[in-house]
Amino acid sequence: MLVRNRWSVLAVSLVAQVSSVSAMFGVPFVLPQLRDAFGVTTAEAGALAGLPSFGLLLTLLLWGVVIDRTGERVTMTLSLVMTACALGFLWTVASLWTAGAVLFLVGAVGGPMNAASGRLILVWFAPSERGLAMGIRQSALPLGVGISSLVLPSAADAWGFAAAMSLPAVLALVAAPLVLLVASAPSPPAIDGEQDRTGRENVPEAGGPSGSPYRTWTLWRVHGVSMLLGVPQVAMMTYALVYLVQEQGWSAPAAGVVVALAQVPGAAGRLLLGMWSDRTGDRLRPVRWLAIVSGTSLVLLTLVPGLWSWTAVPLVLSGLVLTMWHNGLTFTSVAELAGTSWAGRALAVQNWLQGISTTLTPVLMAAVITLMGLPAVFGAAAVFSAAAIVVAPVATSRRSG
Repeated sequence: MLVRNRWSVLAVSLVAQVSSVSAMFGVPFVLPQLRDAFGVTTAEAGALAGLPSFGLLLTLLLWGVVIDRTGERVTMTLSLVMTACALGFLWTVASLWTAGAVLFLVGAVGGPMNAASGRLILVWFAPSERGLAMGIRQSALPLGVGISSLVLPSAADAWGFAAAMSLPAVLALVAAPLVLLVASAPSPPAIDGEQDRTGRENVPEAGGPSGSPYRTWTLWRVHGVSMLLGVPQVAMMTYALVYLVQEQGWSAPAAGVVVALAQVPGAAGRLLLGMWSDRTGDRLRPVRWLAIVSGTSLVLLTLVPGLWSWTAVPLVLSGLVLTMWHNGLTFTSVAELAGTSWAGRALAVQNWLQGISTTLTPVLMAAVITLMGLPAVFGAAAVFSAAAIVVAPVATSRRSG
């Protein structure tokens, strides 16, 4: 029963996170309909897709206070209900400005999901399982993106922009009661004492009585790597479908299938890397290699399809997959470097800094498109992968007590 409890907490956290991801990152998959509905350019529509992340950015640290005071379960449930209500407002919008305001609101109310569910994983799972558990939970991003890429383009073609974006609202309403029933934290001894619900030793880690983990540069560097690698990830999520439609002549539903196909290895890679890091205790060495390989893939995507168009799809797939794999490792590394006494604040800072990256990327890439064209987006993203190679710490090992 106890074993089932911690895995059921993980399962519900995953469902809740998928619903939040679909709401906040579903807009890129209805960009053609959004563009046509309001008569804007691809660059302008892409910038609009960054507004949920901007809303998250401005409210995330406040949500961290709410999590500390009311707990993960109440905060996550409230966020899911408010997200569904915010998406419902899209039925009332009549202009690009009001649509932008609603998308901003979606991000503002969806802010706590990642930090709250991540902290549940930290307190329920021992270090020897935490990389795997966090990898499973972090697979919510590719799963949410995959579901969105399969469902939303066809729904938008059939019913329009607002109706398509109502589907994530329905998923959020389904997830809310599950969270309320299941996703509670274990008792305080499991968090701060000698054992967790698994029966394994779970000794408090760095950042406890010795002081802030931010007194050294290691944690800041992990935050920096996450921000830098977030740029190519968001660039691929935002523009992969539009690239296949606009540059390669695909239909939006067919392009959505291509994007969806990438989500399976994207999610699987996070799990495998989490398991590998549990065995080796090294969270960030694979991240550096991912930055090298994904950056190379993005450079090839920029240059090669212009010469051989048949390479576009495999290069889009590889770019989508490789840019997804780092999140679970960096997120787990932040939590473990901070320790249980600082984890809530550190995870909030991690999400907030990632929110900056997620918000600014569509705006930056809109300028790149205007100046150099859509394929140049991927080359610009590769520059950030290169910077991540330099910033990444040589290694951060998990602390098992």
